[in-house]
Amino acid sequence: MTRLDPAEITALYRRCYADPPWSEPPEQLDAYPDRLAEAMKRPGFAAWTERDHEGRLAGVCYGWPTPADLSGNRIYDVLKQSFDASTLSTMIAGSFEVVELFVHPEARGKGIASALLTQAIAGWPKAWLITSPQAPAAKLYHRLGWREAGPLPGEPPLALYTFESDQHIT
Repeated sequence: MTRLDPAEITALYRRCYADPPWSEPPEQLDAYPDRLAEAMKRPGFAAWTERDHEGRLAGVCYGWPTPADLSGNRIYDVLKQSFDASTLSTMIAGSFEVVELFVHPEARGKGIASALLTQAIAGWPKAWLITSPQAPAAKLYHRLGWREAGPLPGEPPLALYTFESDQHIT
């Protein structure tokens, strides 16, 4: 796990999510530092970063183990509305939840997202994340063996992506 500089991560987040397909409005971008602070308090929170050759933050990935209790969380509520309980449990129980993965637009296509994602799910038999099928990373997920499990309500359109390893990645 990497030592995190929340201000640096927030600046990269703003750069990545202000543009399509996300086009987050200013108030949503402004709320990110508080979301990051709350995320960092989650049990099992883990994060990884990559820097470019000049030492600038080029990419971030973080998440946590999916809790057994999926109550009281907006994302989990959306998942429970979109999939029956048995299917959802099969897909995400005992998984690592990739909450954020973002790479500076100028650093994309250089293997940074792949490296970050590989580090994040190492040792986990299953992992999942939510993204827009229109996001630049969606093609990467497919290439790395992730499966689009189904659509979720929202704008932009979102989907649940899952990964199952035949063996623990170490």
